[in-house]
Amino acid sequence: MTLNYTLNFDDFLEYQLYASSKSKRQKQNRNKSRIIIPIIYVILGLVMFILKKTELSILFILFALLWYVFYPLYSKGRYKRHFENHIKENYTNRIGKENELTFGDEADFIETSSFGSQSRIQESEFDKLIELKDHYFLRLKSDLTIIIPKRAVTDHAEFKKLFTDIDLDYVDELDWEWK
Repeated sequence: MTLNYTLNFDDFLEYQLYASSKSKRQKQNRNKSRIIIPIIYVILGLVMFILKKTELSILFILFALLWYVFYPLYSKGRYKRHFENHIKENYTNRIGKENELTFGDEADFIETSSFGSQSRIQESEFDKLIELKDHYFLRLKSDLTIIIPKRAVTDHAEFKKLFTDIDLDYVDELDWEWK
């Protein structure tokens, strides 16, 4: 089986957002920001209350509550903009370039070819196949990932069978969305 496709900006963005959503460090950073800022404002509000500045105290505590409630929406947009800028800066030369994946017999290897480079990846280097609504991500043990848009695959059952036949972990993330 051979797949020919080009990756667009949204393909790279979806991968970056997915990888970020699965990163423990990213989750911890987002949770810290969601909790630490309100704690600081509550402390400032309590200090203002002690100093008999009730209106200011209420404003600080109200801001803390609003931050805690609305931070997930803010961080969702902030991280998305960050990854958009990251892609523009680091992946511009890969967007719109022709990619070719050739699967060997029973997916015991993959030959990749893209904008002047070729490589051959052995089955032993495959880690897992992740399926999202619009993409497949073939994760390698070296933590590299091959992005395969579903629009490039004509027979999805045959494509998945290539990997299930070699007992590769299959991760169904069809309901995943960036939050």
